[in-house]
Amino acid sequence: MLLPHSIFYTQTKCRLFSTIRNQTLWTFSEASQWISKFNKDKLPQDQLRVQFSRSSGPGGQNVNKVSTKVDMRLKISDQDKWLPKYAIDKLKLNKSNELVVTSDRTRSQAKNIQECYEKLVDTIKLAVEVPKEPDQATLDRLDSIRKEGNKRRKENKKRQSDKKSSRRWKGSDY
Repeated sequence: MLLPHSIFYTQTKCRLFSTIRNQTLWTFSEASQWISKFNKDKLPQDQLRVQFSRSSGPGGQNVNKVSTKVDMRLKISDQDKWLPKYAIDKLKLNKSNELVVTSDRTRSQAKNIQECYEKLVDTIKLAVEVPKEPDQATLDRLDSIRKEGNKRRKENKKRQSDKKSSRRWKGSDY
């Protein structure tokens, strides 16, 4: 049975991603509140760069004539106040410290721009997200599951040991 990492870390009295580059995480409620307020209007437009190019794939003449592919780059630095420091560490940035998002799904440049904005906002929200701390009932249930698993493992190990020891030669029959 696979369980989320945060549950295992809580059992050992540590928090997942508790410190990334000595930056503490926000609480679950702080992160949730920030995520609910964040939208594409909150992105710093002076740090955003949009480029267009010809799209690949099917589309006939439209592909060869119109630049519908959108390449959106958001420059992110450690001094940015609009984004939590731990989220910056979780984002996958290129060497120029830019978060790059592309879209060439539709034949419309405007729809591709909108999709890039949505991808950018979703990526940032995912980086800010903090795992919810499990309640005591969940911790107790997981502890009992772990103890039951250890008990079953030891029983299987003992059974295997007894089986192998019964096959051993115990001396002369004469």
